[in-house]
Amino acid sequence: MRKCRSLHTARKLHSHRQDQKWHDKHCKKAHFSTALKASPFGGASHAKGIVLEITEVML
Repeated sequence: MRKCRSLHTARKLHSHRQDQKWHDKHCKKAHFSTALKASPFGGASHAKGIVLEITEVML
């Protein structure tokens, strides 16, 4: 199937491309926030660990 080539096909081409973007795994992962919710580091690229307890030191 080839692309539509008439003068008034901008809406069809645009909407078809938007539909096909959601079938791309990388695009879907980038635009859904489920990866951030599932990650314990919240999407931080340089996280070293999870803070379990914060204690204050009195001098």
